[in-house]
Amino acid sequence: LLLSSLLLQDYIKWRGLFIHRFLAAVADEDDEVSMLAQAALRGPLLHKQPSLLCNHFVGAVFVFNSCKAHPIYAAEASGGGSGLTVDFEGATLAGSEGFFRRREVYEMMLTNMTDEQKLEVTARLVKEILGGALETSGDLSAVCKMPAVGTKNATRLPSSRVEAATNVLTDTFAILTSPEIKVGRKGTDDADDDLVSANGSKQDQRNVHKLRLLSKISRKHLMEIVIPILCNLKSVLEGSHSPLLKELMSYLGKIFRSYKSEVQEYLANDPTMLQELEYDTRQYEKKQKQRERDTMVQAEVVMDVPTA
Repeated sequence: LLLSSLLLQDYIKWRGLFIHRFLAAVADEDDEVSMLAQAALRGPLLHKQPSLLCNHFVGAVFVFNSCKAHPIYAAEASGGGSGLTVDFEGATLAGSEGFFRRREVYEMMLTNMTDEQKLEVTARLVKEILGGALETSGDLSAVCKMPAVGTKNATRLPSSRVEAATNVLTDTFAILTSPEIKVGRKGTDDADDDLVSANGSKQDQRNVHKLRLLSKISRKHLMEIVIPILCNLKSVLEGSHSPLLKELMSYLGKIFRSYKSEVQEYLANDPTMLQELEYDTRQYEKKQKQRERDTMVQAEVVMDVPTA
């Protein structure tokens, strides 16, 4: 509370990794600390600086995973101008054991963003992280080209850097497939039209038109930027038999289920990938139907249980 008050009155600034330490408190094991951090970030601090969470989201993925070799980490650590800065030493969010705590912070950040900010975050995640993995150098690129477990490791990266870069990519795919980052509703004009009613207020209709516009922008970005990067990255991961390929295909499958006709048109010259996506979609739908049947059976069993 004291830190929040000082930040609001500009007595202290978000220098160095101070913002990331504050964000890490959202997933603190102490429920009271977590609730106070969330209340401050969602309330007065976000009101004072509406772009706070959006501006530091991509940087948080690198900082939380201790991916210190990447330029984005360095940019976050040196941000905020001159003066005393705060580091991230001692914070424990990195590694596979910290995945669920990191996800808790990501979800809080995304649920407090506007649709425009979600589009911006999606664009940066794809371009700077997934696109960065296609570069000729850097830890992200090295990890994607690294052979699968059990084969000779051609890279000379320390295991800590390999783990950090791998977790950055894993987190990125998890974020991109999460429901929290979704813009508007379904991403189809029909879904948007369902929202417009004859008795709807002008404000409601303006909101609907805004959602429709954002959905079209999102679709355009996916087809022109995201899909090409994913296709190129898929080739790299296939060549190294990387376990990250499964997560990439999961994200591609999600896009395909939402924008089937557009993806089919884009992949018309790549029938192999199109067949893979169609097969994965059929398997996904089969599992969904089975899950629904199981849920109905369980509900019927509960209803049939006699009460004492």
